[in-house]
Amino acid sequence: MPTCPDPFERAPRADLQGAASAGWLRLPPPSLQGALVALLGRDTSTLPLSSAQRLSHFPASPLVTISWYRGLDVGLIARGEHGHVWQAFGAPVVISGTQSHPCVSWAPTTGAGYMACFNADAAQALFGLDLAAIQDRFVPAGKVIGDEFAPLWDALHASADDDVLAVLETHLGRRWQALQGRESAQASLRQLGRNWVERLAWQAQDWARVHSARHVERRIKSFSGRSLREWQSLVRTEGLFFAARDRHDTGQPFDWAALALDEGFADQAHMSRMAKRITGFSPTEFAQRFIEDESFWMYRLWV
Repeated sequence: MPTCPDPFERAPRADLQGAASAGWLRLPPPSLQGALVALLGRDTSTLPLSSAQRLSHFPASPLVTISWYRGLDVGLIARGEHGHVWQAFGAPVVISGTQSHPCVSWAPTTGAGYMACFNADAAQALFGLDLAAIQDRFVPAGKVIGDEFAPLWDALHASADDDVLAVLETHLGRRWQALQGRESAQASLRQLGRNWVERLAWQAQDWARVHSARHVERRIKSFSGRSLREWQSLVRTEGLFFAARDRHDTGQPFDWAALALDEGFADQAHMSRMAKRITGFSPTEFAQRFIEDESFWMYRLWV
């Protein structure tokens, strides 16, 4: 088993050898809007990355993701009895449920990896997933999704980067449109989390007409993997990241106290607790790593 670095080890952003970026993010085609949130890809096969530069940090998230790899054996870093250990996924396609805590992945080599990010309720409908069963887990796709999707996995592995969206649309577009009964409207990335929570709140209100408050709470958690209050906290913290990125891009200083009030937190301490719960870092350290660290590549694509 390869020896992994400490998950909090820092490493500078990679020398891209003249390329604009090693990663990319694409929004969904019209037929998958409302289901697919974004498609991300990253190819480091030609980059001389150090062990720490092959770390990838991911936040707590309300999304369900499908990941697949080429030339990579990826896995999570977990705390073991004698320190941190690397646990390989050991599958060509991996499903991850909604995540209540941040996580760190690592690979012993460079290569290419892809993530298709779905709204949780849409993934549940498209693939017949039990959201509670995959919450906070990374599971081989074959264990939780039926064999009828095997052609999709094969096509994803065989497709070039520019063809991946078309593959997803071919295999999932008609199915999603049939489930919707109408074409979905596109939303920006910063609105998608809010839209999901709004839909969940409407569902809770509908259930409350015939069920007790306690029963509604249990149904929400069974349906979505966590409570409505937890979803609301997660989306509020995501809004903080977008607001901070706006300040950074316009050259403004990070006024954390003002950002806390603007984004609906009780105070700066409350904001800091939630940011650390979602990302594993305080707002100040997160901002520094976002700007400087290679392992924060996914955040830079998303926010």
